[in-house]
Amino acid sequence: MDIISTKGVAEVLGVSEATVKRWADAGTLKCFRTVGGHRKFRLRDVREFLGGKMIAPETLEAFRHEEPLGKEQTEAHALALSSDVDGLVALVAKERMKGQSLAHVFDEVIAPAMSHIGDAWAAGTLTTAQEHVASNALIEAIARVRPLVERPSRRDRGRAICTCIGDEQHDIGVRVVGLILSAEGFRTSMLGGNVPTSDIALMVTSEQPKLIALSASGHANLDRLRSDVAIVASAAAASKTRVLAGGHGFARLPSVPNNVSRFFKLQEFVALLREPTD
Repeated sequence: MDIISTKGVAEVLGVSEATVKRWADAGTLKCFRTVGGHRKFRLRDVREFLGGKMIAPETLEAFRHEEPLGKEQTEAHALALSSDVDGLVALVAKERMKGQSLAHVFDEVIAPAMSHIGDAWAAGTLTTAQEHVASNALIEAIARVRPLVERPSRRDRGRAICTCIGDEQHDIGVRVVGLILSAEGFRTSMLGGNVPTSDIALMVTSEQPKLIALSASGHANLDRLRSDVAIVASAAAASKTRVLAGGHGFARLPSVPNNVSRFFKLQEFVALLREPTD
């Protein structure tokens, strides 16, 4: 099965990546999403979009594949697939000893490795069982890294809630967000995946946390997501709770409520956390 990335389709069609994404989200150009939420395109669907025209083999080969993984990313890829949790924890520690932030390690090392695993699953070169092994190894590694996180010496920044929204079940991203929040001085409560929106709103209203971090993958139904985030945003506005939202689902929404700030990488998330607030 021939799989092409968004960048590859953009190059083949001679348009911008943003245009390809708009066509895909509108259903004009068929695509599917990996476990990590990335858009991928089948060669036959691109040909259909072109009215059956053939694509020159040399053009297709130049853009079919993503950039190869670097040394650390390749190591993370192998460790996850072999379920080597100790190795993943050691890799994170090694990168931290080099002076890299947690956000950088997960953005630039772990995320690309897991994205390649998701792409391989989508292409049929990895089984669902293998993808689950890698994902669960990373989840366990995140739990093992948490006690090693050094809290800042400054005062307690208050309570933060970390949760997927609606019927979202992909919770690796929000687990990493919880780790980052702990490193930034927050006391975190992890709700995880598949949490009813009404329960989230009730918790925000009754407990009035300083911050709530929301996550939604690219598999999210946009109409449902739009409704869910509006409910949580309303509760957060009443309790003066800050709302930060990340994940491919939120990236696909044309807009979010005024009191919701979106982020697309963990390093952006940290920058938002460090912005002065009223």
